[in-house]
This record gives sequence, C-alpha cells and structure tokens, in this order.
Amino acid sequence: MTTEELASIEACRALILEFAARIDNSQTHTLGELLTSDATFARPTVPDVIISGADAIVAAFATRPKTMVTQHLNLNIRIQLTGADTATGHSVVMLFIANSADELVPGKGRKAGAPLLGTWTDSFVRTPAGWRFKDRRGAVTMYT
Repeated sequence: MTTEELASIEACRALILEFAARIDNSQTHTLGELLTSDATFARPTVPDVIISGADAIVAAFATRPKTMVTQHLNLNIRIQLTGADTATGHSVVMLFIANSADELVPGKGRKAGAPLLGTWTDSFVRTPAGWRFKDRRGAVTMYT
C-alpha cells in the first residue's frame, strides 16, 4: 500500500471520528464541512428516513433537543479504497445519551440511559477541499 493510499484511509477514518466529536461537542452547525453538498444521511435510529443535501442534514441536527448530551464511541473502523478518489467505510458505534438538566456529579458526570449499539456504512469522495462523506447510513443493531 502506498503512502498516499494510507493517507486517504486515515483521512476517511478521521472523518468518522470528527463527525462524532462535533455532535458530542454541540458543533452540529459545522457538520456541513464534512459532507459533500449533495450528501445523503440516515440516522441509526431511523434508518429508513434519508436526508438529502448537506444543508438539510445540518438542519435536521438543529432540531435535536437542546438538553441532549451524547457520547459516541466509534469502533472497528474499516476503510476500503474503491478508486483514486472514492472509498467505503464500515464502523460500529456505541451511543450514550444523557440529559443536561440532570445532575452533574463531580467525578462521575451525568447518569446516561442504556447505550445503543449500531453501525455506520459510509461512502467517501475526495473533493478539492479533501475527503468528505457522500453518504452515511446508520443502523441500530442492539439496545437494552
């Protein structure tokens, strides 16, 4: 594998982690920077509802409850280059959700609900601005 191929794989892996970090850090208004303008997206909790277009995806995140606190763990990230400027990815996600109105206990944080376990299936493209998500499809695989 060439250095350029390894750099492309790392760039796509970094997008997965950055997407989650921006959600968890209440920066969903910046998610469009990680997407192509015509990207499509489906949340793991509603996989049959496909949102089309970066602006629509960002707008959908703006409707999340302001009290929702999340922590995403992205695991088993696998990226496969499918061309010079295209790649696919698959990863496992564990999502914890809490409410910011709940007590913040020093050294413990907030009480979270049971985690959701799911997957992301991604398509990436290299743009003049770098690698971006073309499509993100989530699915919940387990819950408690």
